[in-house]
Order: sequence, then structure tokens, then C-alpha cells
Amino acid sequence: MTKALAIVLALSVSVPVMGAGALSAAPDRRDKFCDSYCKRFPSASPRQLKNARAYDNGNYYERDSNAHPVGSRSWWYLKEQEGGRGGFRF
Repeated sequence: MTKALAIVLALSVSVPVMGAGALSAAPDRRDKFCDSYCKRFPSASPRQLKNARAYDNGNYYERDSNAHPVGSRSWWYLKEQEGGRGGFRF
């Protein structure tokens, strides 16, 4: 019983410590390579930023509104296309 308790305590201490290190490393990497798109859409994933850049530059981009940052020009365009005659479909 004490071995199990010791394992549970060890895991409960190590998991938050590992999580805190991973969270603090992510913003440094993002700030290093951040451009106007990632500043304008801070919650966007790298995939969404890539598609927003491609749309604005006239390159190939995914035709799925979920693959674009919410509120970007490409997102609004795709929402309009997805809505058909009934308007926007949120």
C-alpha cells in the first residue's frame, strides 16, 4: 500500500512540473518567428496562419474555414461560400 501511495505522490508532483516547462518554452519560440499574421491572430495555429498568408498572397490554400484564423479575410470569404443562399452558416 505504501509503494502505491509513493508512486501516486511522485507522479502527482512530476506531471505539473513537466507541464509548466513545456508551456513556458512555447511562447519564446513563437515570438522569435512571429510576423504580422501571428500578431493579428494570436490564438491561430500554425496551419491557420499558413493558410491566411497563402490566401493573401494568391497561393494555394485550404478551402475549409476551420483551417483559417477566425476573422481573417480568407475566413470571411470561405464562410460566405459555405453559406450558400441562406447567408452565413456558423
